[in-house]
Amino acid sequence: MPLSMMKSGIRAAMLLSVCLAGRTVWSEEVQLTVQDVPQPLAAAVKQLETREGWGITYEEPPDRPAPKGSITLSYDVTDATRTDARLQEEVLTRLLAQQAGKEAPRFRLVQAGGLWHVTPEQGSSLETPLTLPRQERPLGELLRLLCAEVSKQSGTQVELGRTAGLPLESRVTLEAVTREPARAVLARLLNTPPRRAAWTLRTQGAERKYVLSAHRIFRLTGGAPGPVPSK
Repeated sequence: MPLSMMKSGIRAAMLLSVCLAGRTVWSEEVQLTVQDVPQPLAAAVKQLETREGWGITYEEPPDRPAPKGSITLSYDVTDATRTDARLQEEVLTRLLAQQAGKEAPRFRLVQAGGLWHVTPEQGSSLETPLTLPRQERPLGELLRLLCAEVSKQSGTQVELGRTAGLPLESRVTLEAVTREPARAVLARLLNTPPRRAAWTLRTQGAERKYVLSAHRIFRLTGGAPGPVPSK
């Protein structure tokens, strides 16, 4: 083989290696911003869910909703790290730190049932322990049953609100539970493969009842969202 052709082949191989390496280490810097909106943490959580496909629930504090405010957060993500629980935890922890302030309620991050839960530090109705027998019913009936049990055991009214994208008529099985937190039961009920869903829990009306709204998890920027890895 002529020397010139050999050199051309070496250069082509080097360029291919650089391209492949570049594809491997490709990353995107994401700028997440919510400006002067009510409950900015809830708005930022929704942005993260629809952009990255992460399963994140949001539970409003029992005393008062968060005041109007703004949040700005940047992070780097790749296709590989998008499904990494360590990156998700880091981003969400930084997000919660943005909520610190004299007038802002405090939140904590909990991982359970394949979801991340942004929940008030002072507690939530969904921490109420439930004891239920094994039963097979339509999903909608089980969700209403769970809300009724939480209301009964906690003394705080919880009603089922919107259920976007969920097959309420599909029959599902709820295994028996004994004094298990309602949050864990709900997460398991809503996340039966291939279905993935999250929720918000918000106060409503002068009587300060809670409305539980559940929804399918969609990644709007493309691609199928993967489950949150266990630690």
